[in-house]
Amino acid sequence: MNTRRITLIIAVVLAVGTGILTLRYLSNLNSAQQQAAVEMKTVVITNQDIPARAKITADMLTVTKRSAADVEPQALTDPKQADGDVALISMPSGSVLTASNVGTPAAVGLTVRLKPGERAISIPVDRVKSVSGLIETGDRVDVLASVNKGPGIPPKTFTIIRGALVLAINSTLEAAPAPAAGATPTPDDTSGVGTVTLGVSPAQADLLTVADINATLRLALRSPEEPVRSLPEEKLVFADLGRPEQEHVTALNVPPPLQPVPAPQASSPVIPLAPFVTVIDGDKVITGK
Repeated sequence: MNTRRITLIIAVVLAVGTGILTLRYLSNLNSAQQQAAVEMKTVVITNQDIPARAKITADMLTVTKRSAADVEPQALTDPKQADGDVALISMPSGSVLTASNVGTPAAVGLTVRLKPGERAISIPVDRVKSVSGLIETGDRVDVLASVNKGPGIPPKTFTIIRGALVLAINSTLEAAPAPAAGATPTPDDTSGVGTVTLGVSPAQADLLTVADINATLRLALRSPEEPVRSLPEEKLVFADLGRPEQEHVTALNVPPPLQPVPAPQASSPVIPLAPFVTVIDGDKVITGK
């Protein structure tokens, strides 16, 4: 009886162990098949931080394999494809190089950032008009134009452009990187003079040029979560400014206009008289023809 029980226990243990080993084998086999089914692709990545507009050399790049599903279609596969090119954007270490973030030295500049039908135009600003110098490239801003209507008359302000893209600050096409931990921050420029380059439509470029000559411009920073067309633009018409007030201004120290002299009336024609003869006869005077 004890022998049969021991034999039964051993058989059960062997069966359970065999089942566990079988499940583990099947699981490992399934995992191996899944790994074999994942397509891997060779890509080029950076092995160091590359700032924008820096020349790319072979020692900055490394070749690795990544899942094809996680690789962009324009990813480069050979370091020679980017050797000698220039980084169009800042790329931290480990970034995948694509055809859109590298280019030839001749292509580096403002033109690569302009879309078809877009114009780049610069306006002068100071630290106040540029939101204390806190505007950075890539931000969206509204352009406000204030027109002075005359002495003693408050100026009127129009929002002539909404949601314009900031392409550059002075000659910088990219925002300055944040200082490293513990590093001494670079002091701000205290000159208070600079330029902001905006991406606008051709019609907006014409309007901005006229407004820059005839009005005081100021930028207003927009929230990135607000739609660009959330508010309409305001029409700026310089010819209509100041006329209603000027029509009612009374001139001082100006003599009243002289009354016009009436034109002389035409005289009546003179009828000539017939000649008369006067005769004196003694104490009588006789007149006749």
